[in-house]
Amino acid sequence: MIDLHVHTNCSDGDYSPRELVNLAASRGIETISITDHDTIMAYNGDIFKTALNKGIQLIPGIELSTVDELSEEKIHVVGLNIDLENNKLLSICKELCQSRCESVIKTEKILLSLGFNLRTRKLLDMGSLITKFHIGHDVVSNPENYEKLIEVYNKIPLHSAFIEDYLIKGKPAFIKPENKLFTSKAVDIIKQIGGVAICAHPSFNVMHGFEFKSMKELIVRNKFDGVESINIQYNKNKGDVRFDMVNEFTDFANERGLLISGGSDYHSDNIDLWGNHSDIGLSNEEYQVDKLIVDNILSFRR
Repeated sequence: MIDLHVHTNCSDGDYSPRELVNLAASRGIETISITDHDTIMAYNGDIFKTALNKGIQLIPGIELSTVDELSEEKIHVVGLNIDLENNKLLSICKELCQSRCESVIKTEKILLSLGFNLRTRKLLDMGSLITKFHIGHDVVSNPENYEKLIEVYNKIPLHSAFIEDYLIKGKPAFIKPENKLFTSKAVDIIKQIGGVAICAHPSFNVMHGFEFKSMKELIVRNKFDGVESINIQYNKNKGDVRFDMVNEFTDFANERGLLISGGSDYHSDNIDLWGNHSDIGLSNEEYQVDKLIVDNILSFRR
């Protein structure tokens, strides 16, 4: 099995880089790429040595949070086979981390006005990059929010449901980034540092109302190298129902001569916390990433 989109606790996953590699090995996975949000901290230390000792091919990666300049749609850009020592990459990661810290402070004020307490100092002291996952998890796990959550949801919701109801674009506690990283710039950065720029989980955007036609136009307009077509989403606003556009985006990629990528977007085994989701290696899905996809990405030349 192969998984080109997994996360560690350096961003919003549950496991350390070493734990994730060990887990992948125990599940029979041969190739992974750790693509944490806006950080490459997972690649510090001896993680490549650990992967090698476990018989796992580890492809350096990242997932950058961006905004499409024309549509203002939030787009995630996965960079695969990147140069981890590139100063441009290190600089952009530092800027994005600082921007996230500033956003948390603003989010705290908005959530408080809505009746929810956010333990901002606790989040800032974590030492890892702060994501919407951390905010959502802190809210739903904070005893001070119990009565308000019961009032709104009649139960304690999944953190992902809270995120989609309050923290994403168009929702009451959404913070519009002041220092936006535009999608086209992120794609250019990935290319400049020797990586392959992949549009991450495009079906997520379609699932949330962005037209399929518009998504395809966005991918072409921003000059992505490839599309993460092999990815399954689960709609938290509609009872965790499975959302599958693998064939549609694979056909599109083939028509446009784009690379195909795939991954689970794996964060955890904890269904109680995350709800329905793809297992690492997409082992619980009908689609798999084959070795030819990896070979095409690693051998890609512009």
